[in-house]
Amino acid sequence: MIEKKLNLFAIDTSSKNISFSILWKGKLINYNSKKISASDVIMYIQKYIEKFSISLKDIDCFIIGKGPGSFMGLRISFSIIKAFSVSLDKPIISIGSFFSMAYQFIKKYQKIAVLTDAKRSLIYGATFYYDGKNLRLENKEKLYNIFDFVSKRKDYFFITYDEYIREETLKLFPDLNFYSKMVFPKAHYLLKIGLPYYLKERFISLENLKPLYIYPKTCQIKNV
Repeated sequence: MIEKKLNLFAIDTSSKNISFSILWKGKLINYNSKKISASDVIMYIQKYIEKFSISLKDIDCFIIGKGPGSFMGLRISFSIIKAFSVSLDKPIISIGSFFSMAYQFIKKYQKIAVLTDAKRSLIYGATFYYDGKNLRLENKEKLYNIFDFVSKRKDYFFITYDEYIREETLKLFPDLNFYSKMVFPKAHYLLKIGLPYYLKERFISLENLKPLYIYPKTCQIKNV
């Protein structure tokens, strides 16, 4: 299998769940924690590469969850991956963080809606469709109010990592199929999603590598 010949590194710091995953010589090494801040992630990366005798220069590609989410968390992970890519001359794959949330449920649901708190009485929302082979972004990440986002998608399976958003949504739509547990972006799902990207060489250039920030004035995606 091709996975056994590749060494990949993935990271997501868009939420309070700090996550990185390394596919190294066919072995999967995962780290997920809600107890550390994004500013400490480089220290834990160093700890794990030493523990498992991993050489970053032998990593074939770096994969990053681009958000939307924590402004500071994304800035830190993007700085780390840019530094690794430049110093080691390795390619980068950038994938929306909501992909790794929706991917966890593709065996059970075709239509999945992801929403998280965007403050100012708004949410980040996106929908996905699983066609039996690929998970596809149906409606890209945008800003919505809860009612507008959910009212047109009542037949979807809903997930979030914000308990408050789940509670507020169910007050408006009590019969909604909303997962009872919090679902966070996780880097090892980015590895699974990113493998076909790697095989097709769908890399992103450094000049285009930017976090996904969404602004309320336009309700559209902007990269800054």
